[in-house]
Amino acid sequence: MRKFVPVILPLLAVSLLLAACTERKQALETWVHADTGSYGAALSPDGRLLLTGEIGGFARVWDLERNQVRYSLQHEEGDAGGIIAAAFSARGDVLVTVEQNSIARWAVASGRLTGYWTWPNLTDVAVSADGRYALIGSKDNQAVYFDMVEGRMRYVFAHHEKVTSVALSRDGRYALTGADDWHASLWDLRDGSHRWSKNLEYKISLVELSDDGELALANAFIGDARIYRTAGEGQLVSRLDEVRMTLVSADFSDDNRVLATGRAAKGIDVWEVASGQRRETWKPAVKHRVQPDSATILDLVLDANARTLISESSSGIGQKWAIN
Repeated sequence: MRKFVPVILPLLAVSLLLAACTERKQALETWVHADTGSYGAALSPDGRLLLTGEIGGFARVWDLERNQVRYSLQHEEGDAGGIIAAAFSARGDVLVTVEQNSIARWAVASGRLTGYWTWPNLTDVAVSADGRYALIGSKDNQAVYFDMVEGRMRYVFAHHEKVTSVALSRDGRYALTGADDWHASLWDLRDGSHRWSKNLEYKISLVELSDDGELALANAFIGDARIYRTAGEGQLVSRLDEVRMTLVSADFSDDNRVLATGRAAKGIDVWEVASGQRRETWKPAVKHRVQPDSATILDLVLDANARTLISESSSGIGQKWAIN
């Protein structure tokens, strides 16, 4: 989903992850969006818009076709806050941003604020395709499916620990939540019922759903990444063929054959969904003055045919790649 999740890893873990990705690849295009780096980033599903977050509390919305800033956003004046998560609607007309204690809804075309709610202890957000609903992760051991038009909670999805990652299927059928209780849980948005939960034996770093709601990805910090079918009891489709990795971003191809993932330690991988085998892996270059030579892949998105990929890293660099 289009969201950002800042990750701090122990030095040993970073070294292990870096060692797993050693290939270099030439980007088709490269854009510099922040000289000093970005705290977070979110790409629109069509890859045309980008939100970058600054530690000082404000964010910029970019037109990637022109690589120009359209406008800046901020919840509160001053540098006490900071946007920690964001997501564009599939239609590209709504943007939702989250600070630790507030959530805001924006009209993408104008940058106009269309909704604002004070809300404590937030962690992550996903947005429905039509931009009406937000799935909001919280440190209060729950995720809330929130109607931003009527300003009311529709469903509350409970966990035993802090919710770390949330996702919505574009078809509006499912919500997927991951938490520090080691579980990724699937929920039916027709009635708010619980479909299934999977124990990944450690705290969940990332969850993601395919656009059609047929597949679910779950990854544990420095651990396993698994793909499940959403139908029935959640049959395991595949395990990605590397263990001990932390994923921060992911996108399924439109036909569900390919999965692209971004790591906490700068690696981008492309996987075969059915087998979990890696097709390609590479490390985007960082600016020469950035040390150590590492960056988090904050967000990425595949094009409609899974032939190209756009990524944005914490070094403030966006790049477009050809997929082999």
